[in-house]
Amino acid sequence: MRKYWTKEMLEYIKSNYANESSQSIADRFDIKLNAVYNKAFVLGLKKSTEYIEKHCRNLERSVRNEFAKGHKPWNKGQKGLQIGGVQTQFKKGRLPHNTKPIGYRSMRDGYWVERTEKGFEFVHVLIWKQHYGDIPKGLFIVFKDRNQQNLVIENLELIDRAENMRRNSVQNLPKEILEVIHIKKSITRKINQIEKNGTK
Repeated sequence: MRKYWTKEMLEYIKSNYANESSQSIADRFDIKLNAVYNKAFVLGLKKSTEYIEKHCRNLERSVRNEFAKGHKPWNKGQKGLQIGGVQTQFKKGRLPHNTKPIGYRSMRDGYWVERTEKGFEFVHVLIWKQHYGDIPKGLFIVFKDRNQQNLVIENLELIDRAENMRRNSVQNLPKEILEVIHIKKSITRKINQIEKNGTK
């Protein structure tokens, strides 16, 4: 459940963020760690030098372990070097055990896709190509009844992006739905304002 920053929470994070762990603050108020990071960013809060020196020594170690500029790898110039494991390597032309056969179909984001020699392609696109050939650049296939499972040629239509935008424009919705959308946007703006200011 979404939580809002109260005045007490804001005062606490302003006073303690510099020297207390962000996770500790998140646990105190039973909120997500990202919420603490985001609020600290909005308020311009940062960890103190003392806190960083005490708790972030791993950063120094990681820098010391980086490759120095100009470092030469030990295997430079040894292309194709084999050091064990040859027996378990894939042989040229061998396919993984989970490779799907040509014609295999599966669902992806609500659309049927089929494996072809070129890889996976949308089934409705394949059906269109079988009847009318390649799809001209800038055009794409849509479902007349908006049912992505209705894979018959009579239900497919070729349109351009302008027509697709016209059909899907929010202005085409009934007046009642438009009013609900506007109310929802107003509520969202109010919630964001409350969350930013930390007031109810």
